[in-house]
Amino acid sequence: MTDRQRTDVLDSTDRQLLEELQRDARAPLTALASAIHLGVSATRVRLQSLEERQVITGYSAKVDVAAYGFALRAMVRMKVHGSLYDKVTEVLARQPQIVRCMRVTGESCYVMEILAIDMADLESITTDLARVGSITTDLVYEVVVDRAIASPVATASPV
Repeated sequence: MTDRQRTDVLDSTDRQLLEELQRDARAPLTALASAIHLGVSATRVRLQSLEERQVITGYSAKVDVAAYGFALRAMVRMKVHGSLYDKVTEVLARQPQIVRCMRVTGESCYVMEILAIDMADLESITTDLARVGSITTDLVYEVVVDRAIASPVATASPV
């Protein structure tokens, strides 16, 4: 089953449940049931189904990165040539402060988000990356939007 097919099987109640969970993944089952206008048993069944179908892939806490001592956030675009693609995985394995890595189209091969304690820490991580490919680094001033996935049905504009 493709990802596209998976989202097609979500009805409006599933989408409401997912939106509620993204607002508060620790919400009690009774609160979720009330929010989506179902009984607790029916809500539990839907929740289990979403987990079994891997629509819900896990639960996590949002953590203030500054509490960990990360004062810098950077976006790195990297271009990699030929046989060095396998080396990217090795760098990712030894650099846990690369918190997001996406393979993309365009001039870059990868776009990564890095958390760093200071400039020396960032330099160490980007030096490791530069051994694999050419990089461009941008410091993030501010995260303007960091939201959960929105329901395409709720956000789609009429044609």
